[in-house]
Amino acid sequence: MTRWSRRQTLGALALAGASTIPLGWAASQTLLQPEAPAPGDYMSRSLRKRVEQLKRDVALAPTSVATTRARTEVLYAWMNALSLTGQYLHPDIPQLVTTMNAPGFPQTGERAKNRMLAALDQYVRTLSALEKNPKLTGTVSARTEGPWYVDGYVQFEQTYTVGEAPLKAGGGIVIPNHFYFTFADLQASDPHADNYISCRTSNPAVRIVRDTFPIAGMFSTGLGVGEMPRVFFRIAEGELKAGETVTVTYGDRSGGSKGLLLFQVSNSGVRFPFWVMTEKDGLLLTPREVTTPLLGGPAASVRGFNPSIVEPNEPFELSVRTEDRFRNLATGGAPAWTVLLDGKPFREIPASANSITVLRDVKIAAPGVHRFQIVSADGRFRGESAPVLVEADPTDRIFWGETHGHCGFSEGMGLVDAYFEFARDESRLDFVSLTEHDLWMDASEWEQMRTAARKFDAPGRFITYMGYEWTVLSAYGGHHNVIFRRLDGVQPVPSQLFPALPDLYRGLRKHYAPKDVLVIPHAHMTADATQNDAALEPVVEIVSEHGIFEWLGQRYLANGWQLGFVGGGDDHLGHPGYKMRPLGRFYFDGTGGIAAVNAPARDRDVLFDAIKDRRTYATTSDRIILKAALNGTRMGAVAPSAARRVVEGVVHGTGPIQSITLVRNGKDLESRNFEAPDGAGDGNMVEVDFWSTSEPGKPLEGSRTERVWTGTIKVTGARLDGAFSPQVEALNYLSEWVRPQPGAADTVTFRLTTRGYAKAVRLRLGGDVSKARVEVSLALVGGANAVHAADVPPPGQARDLAVPLPVLASGATPSSASQDRITVRQIRPATERDRTFRFEDSEAPKDGDNYYVRVVQADGAGAWSSPWWIGAVRAPRRTAPGRG
Repeated sequence: MTRWSRRQTLGALALAGASTIPLGWAASQTLLQPEAPAPGDYMSRSLRKRVEQLKRDVALAPTSVATTRARTEVLYAWMNALSLTGQYLHPDIPQLVTTMNAPGFPQTGERAKNRMLAALDQYVRTLSALEKNPKLTGTVSARTEGPWYVDGYVQFEQTYTVGEAPLKAGGGIVIPNHFYFTFADLQASDPHADNYISCRTSNPAVRIVRDTFPIAGMFSTGLGVGEMPRVFFRIAEGELKAGETVTVTYGDRSGGSKGLLLFQVSNSGVRFPFWVMTEKDGLLLTPREVTTPLLGGPAASVRGFNPSIVEPNEPFELSVRTEDRFRNLATGGAPAWTVLLDGKPFREIPASANSITVLRDVKIAAPGVHRFQIVSADGRFRGESAPVLVEADPTDRIFWGETHGHCGFSEGMGLVDAYFEFARDESRLDFVSLTEHDLWMDASEWEQMRTAARKFDAPGRFITYMGYEWTVLSAYGGHHNVIFRRLDGVQPVPSQLFPALPDLYRGLRKHYAPKDVLVIPHAHMTADATQNDAALEPVVEIVSEHGIFEWLGQRYLANGWQLGFVGGGDDHLGHPGYKMRPLGRFYFDGTGGIAAVNAPARDRDVLFDAIKDRRTYATTSDRIILKAALNGTRMGAVAPSAARRVVEGVVHGTGPIQSITLVRNGKDLESRNFEAPDGAGDGNMVEVDFWSTSEPGKPLEGSRTERVWTGTIKVTGARLDGAFSPQVEALNYLSEWVRPQPGAADTVTFRLTTRGYAKAVRLRLGGDVSKARVEVSLALVGGANAVHAADVPPPGQARDLAVPLPVLASGATPSSASQDRITVRQIRPATERDRTFRFEDSEAPKDGDNYYVRVVQADGAGAWSSPWWIGAVRAPRRTAPGRG
């Protein structure tokens, strides 16, 4: 689909006669859930009447642009009613409805438009056939060998037992690549290579040939892609009848293949979609998927989880999580651990078959900040917990939660119950919401999410919220997470029926009290910062696994909206609140994200109201303690008018603090850098810093993608004694690295990715650094190199190296030197993890100024306070679009 400017979007809405909710829809739709069924039917009488008319209409004439809206409305309601009978439906049906009801659909390219129109008619025929005979679709079973472990190769089989719909010539088995297996394309052409798949049937008279099937949509390679040819085992001769089988072997090793390559992140339910085409241009059936757990490896590290703020001698829990080398929960148990508090022995944990041990009744008497260290008995493994701050009579605690996460009901993987279990038991969150995309959700899945949320909700200990992700292109408003205060009596206001941001605001206000709904825009599919309904939308997500998007928060502030900041993981593999590393072959290279909420109690209403009141801050997935005030006013609030503005606070980091910066009106006002002090560097350390923006080049456009930096760094005039990156874990060898170049003692090679954040190569130099020169050679598209050389600047100074435009090609919008930057400087590495700060601003103050604090650690982790506003802040003259 083409990208749209704001003017084009509004023009398309007018063209469709739908500047708000399309006429006629609101009266006939009850959001995701269909109306109550009539006796003897699974749908209401009114819906039955419209469904039967839809069947007749499709039989008489193919769907056209003119009939799209009326037909998709009925198809969507029909699909949801049918899902509640237990019928498993194709996951792209709701996506098709959203896409065809988008404002710009009439202007879509002819090929894509015709493909979608034909798909709608095919789904109508398929649902009609399934309604008459639910046994048309057969069943899928799987045969696997032993447990699956991360980062390994496997061979396994999926067998389809034909239902009452026979498979005839031209039909067959479609193998769509799941989104998270795009790093390892399934292939049926080379039996010696990885990921080879083969097919056989139980009927020797049936001849199957290898073909391709053009798939578009999420379940090919990614969101919004065009047609992608996928493996199709097509029946060339014969027919498979009910009860006969067709078996697909994944990772078939019979021809020399090593097998199917698995990824590095554990999962409760790995999915391998398996679709059935009954004949040429026949029904596309979707058997219920079989999932397989993927387990972590043996113990290789450890992590502790504890609350951030407690009172002296208040009992609390410390969870010790034994991890493999990728941060997955280890398989095979845990070694004996020694727990230390501030470096002194605290408790012993014996070896156990369990990889999680919870120490209860833990108490700390002394006020101040403390940290637990955990060391294996043999000294091989060690880790620590996030800081815990002991305060007498704290006004607020810090509660950690996930407002943006997915499992296997969207394009992700994992079981619904396991999502909540992970949040409660592994990442030890205080609250969580499962926000599956409405783009791939049906009514049955929403009810399964509600059942799980009810099951795991534990008042006072662990709070679950119902939520979803309203999913449209940036041109129509961008992605927004919607979270409800209550578990019961709530349904999505879905993108299928509310296709533009004004419609979402209006629909939520129509069906719910604004105080009971949270809307959280986010950035990688950029939200439209010119629109905001303040009663619904109090915070914005500025960091996730995709990267750092501080600019989006600044856009909202620049437009006059008052929004607080939160982080959200956007993990798609069922791991809310904790970022797996290393990221490896397939996963996003961002930092992760999590929401910190300042509130007096772990309570459903208290936490919800605190977010509504912007009592939040954002961090990467690290649980950094950030306490700050402006003239004594808490973060997220409006402070009284004052000519003198003092922002002061304290940071307790999970790693050494690199810098603390005060931002005013979107510009860095003052910064404390703890790695570039006056005076000499420490140990002749020189840093080459790589940074790129994530901000899109145009309004209403998705954010800029990852910038891949690859090349070499050569040192002359001094001796190169070593090199490393503080932001890249040593084992992340598949996606990022800093390595010596073989045969060249003065040169290192590197590959780093950035998206709104910096990553660095640190060089340990010997000799006289004042004569050192650094030469950065970046690999260009097409194989050529661009060389940038500079003398190492004196301590306390930095030097930017110009980045030529050809280097900036990364599948993103055109860029400039301000969007991609290489900086060289001498440093003294930061060592302190606890910092107090004080900034004072009295320069040309005016009412309406906004401020926030940014904290960056040497390891790339960070935290952002919610903003403060000064004085009598005026709301923007315009109101939220669609609201009068």
